[in-house]
Amino acid sequence: MKLHFKTNDYLLTWNLLFAPSFSEAIHKFKQRLYRTHKEHYMIIEKDKKEMLEDLKNFIPDDDTVYNYVFETPLFLSLKDDVEKHRLELLKMWDSNKKEITTNLKDILKFTIQNDYNIIALHPIMDTVLFHKGCNSIGWGYKKDLKNPILTLTNIMKYIVLNEVGNFDKKYKDIIDVVLELAIEDELYTRLSGESTFLKGDISLTYLKRQIYPYFLMYLGSSVEDYTSYMMRDGITFDIEKYPIEKELARLNLIEFIDFCIKNQYKILHINQLEIV
Repeated sequence: MKLHFKTNDYLLTWNLLFAPSFSEAIHKFKQRLYRTHKEHYMIIEKDKKEMLEDLKNFIPDDDTVYNYVFETPLFLSLKDDVEKHRLELLKMWDSNKKEITTNLKDILKFTIQNDYNIIALHPIMDTVLFHKGCNSIGWGYKKDLKNPILTLTNIMKYIVLNEVGNFDKKYKDIIDVVLELAIEDELYTRLSGESTFLKGDISLTYLKRQIYPYFLMYLGSSVEDYTSYMMRDGITFDIEKYPIEKELARLNLIEFIDFCIKNQYKILHINQLEIV
C-alpha cells in the first residue's frame, strides 16, 4: 500500500461550493455565485463521484463555475493553505508509515495492494470525501495536526472500509463494529499506547461488547491473555462462556466479518438485541 498526498483544484472547489460554509463571508460568496450562475452551479453537483473515481483524468462537463472560483483571491488563499496542509499530512505519514503498515497487516491478516490518493482539503472545512470503490479520498480536518496518530488511523479506517468490499447494507452495524474494533481501537491502541475501546459510536456499544470476545479470538489471543486485554480495554466478559474457537485466528478481517454475519445469532444473543 502506498499513499500519495496530493491537492486538486477541482475537488477543493467542489467542496468549497457544496460543503457547509465555514464562515459568513463564504456563505455570502456562495450565495452570490449561485444567483449569478445557478444553472452552471447545479450542473457540477454530480462531479464529486467522477473526480474520486478518476481524479487524474477528470474533465468537467461545464467548467464555468470552476474557472470563476479559480480566479478569486479567496481560492488562491485556500489553495496556499491546502498545500501546506498536504505537506504536513505527508510528513505525518512518512514518520509513521512503517509502524502503521506493520501493525495494519498483522491486524488485517492481508496486505493492501492498492495505492490510495489522499487529496488534501483545507482543514477548516472539516471534511472527508469518500466513495466506496474509489481509491481517492478527500481529507481535511481542523484537528489533523493535533494528534497525527489519530488522523492517520482515521484515514486507515476509510481505506480498510474500501478494501473489505461490499456486504449487504442490512449488516452495516456489524461491519462498522468490526472496523471500529480493528482500526479505531486495536490499531490506534498499538500505535499510541492509549486504549480507545470504550469510545467510538455510542449506538454500537452493546453490539461491540458482544463481538469483542470473538475479536480477541480472531487476534489469536489465548485464554490467559483475556484478562490483560480486558484490563487494557475496560471491557469485561465471562471467560468461561467463551471457549476459544481456534479457526478464528486463521481468518483475515474480511472472513471474520463474514463469520460474524453468518453466526450473528450465536455471537450477538439475538433474542436480547434489536440492533441487527
